[in-house]
Amino acid sequence: MSRTKKYAFLGVGNMASAIIEGMKTDNICLYDCDEKKYDSFSDKPYVKARCAADAVSYADYVILAVKPQNIRELLNDIRNSEVMLDGKVFVSIAAAVPIDYICSQLGSQVPVIRTIPNTPLLIGSGVTALCRNELVETQAFNDIMTMFSSRGIVFEIPENKMNTIIAVTSSSPAYVYLFIKAIADVAAASGIDNPDILTIVADTVIGAAEMIKHSILPPDELIRAVTSSKGTTEKALNVLNESGFTEIIAEAMRACTDRADEISAELH
Repeated sequence: MSRTKKYAFLGVGNMASAIIEGMKTDNICLYDCDEKKYDSFSDKPYVKARCAADAVSYADYVILAVKPQNIRELLNDIRNSEVMLDGKVFVSIAAAVPIDYICSQLGSQVPVIRTIPNTPLLIGSGVTALCRNELVETQAFNDIMTMFSSRGIVFEIPENKMNTIIAVTSSSPAYVYLFIKAIADVAAASGIDNPDILTIVADTVIGAAEMIKHSILPPDELIRAVTSSKGTTEKALNVLNESGFTEIIAEAMRACTDRADEISAELH
């Protein structure tokens, strides 16, 4: 990330705040309709813009950090302000918002980087997918990759897979939260009276995930390593398999992607 470049965040919610937290520059401008969002940055020398156009005018990189349902209004405000867009690179974290939509609403073909971060970014353990249009130069793309990598891992994929990746990396933390909660709830209902049971289960899941990351064995082999013939794990896995566990996950992911596609279509 270039320390000489200037960054404007249009929308200062949790995700934007997490990104800013990892940045090693003070060349940052904030704009949000809710000025209370600036409170957590009161000790920082960041510029607080009066309007979106002022924030855009300030920056080299303009981060669109609003929800998809608010993106049209924001882009139209920028367009109607007639602020100069030359030399600006737009970076979107709004899910399911295509690059061509951003350009069309701005009324100009501009460099756009589309990103799909996830909520573990808030604790520096995020995963962010990125893509770009052909107007984005390599140095600019590397700057934004660095910005996100300060809060986790990053990877590039084609834009036609960006809605699909939402189900894989962006929405999937919710599946894991539900899985952990279910195990902890059953443990408590079974009489395991430990106030740390949620942390215990979470650490178990973290350990299993680390095994997948660091083992040379594929997941199927790791499953077999835990599963003894006619043992307790085998019995539990039989129930999951008979209940269509993997099919349920697949169906949930398809529903997630379908909704992303619907949101994209609704924008036009």
